[in-house]
Amino acid sequence: MKKIWIISVAALLVVSLSGCGVGDVGGPESSAAPNTNSQTASSAILSDKVKESSVEDNLAGLQKYLVGDASVSGTPETMRADFIGAKSGVRYKYGYNGKDNVTLELYEFDLSNLNGTAKGVLSETKKSGRFTLMDQKVDAVISDSGKYLMILKDTSRDDVNVSYAKQVKNLFRGFKKD
Repeated sequence: MKKIWIISVAALLVVSLSGCGVGDVGGPESSAAPNTNSQTASSAILSDKVKESSVEDNLAGLQKYLVGDASVSGTPETMRADFIGAKSGVRYKYGYNGKDNVTLELYEFDLSNLNGTAKGVLSETKKSGRFTLMDQKVDAVISDSGKYLMILKDTSRDDVNVSYAKQVKNLFRGFKKD
């Protein structure tokens, strides 16, 4: 009986600690669900600069654009976007400047069909550059079109990485703003 109790407490501790990842807004979707966003984006990853006009105004187009123009790399993982009222989301984990340091999440909203959660997240982010989720403040950026939200975390704070983050945010903000 004592062993069962110890194992239960250990499992509970692991589960509770795994939920503390800042930036992991929705967590990955179940592997049983089709991973269409990730498959679409990975099959279209480009190595050259991408003209914004050559990609569609959707999450897959945004991914192609950032992979081609901002050195975003890695395999995108589909995220649960409903936690913030978005219709879809992906996460990239990759290294920049010789470190395994960047987590980038991208979310697409359906502006013609925003629920209360989406309205709150977008409003709060527009005002302060962050939103609250489960009592935690999450730094985020909204595109100029208002259709996309990005969460960019870089554990390295040196000048090269700060400059890179600024470049990614500028490209993101201007995506399909017209």
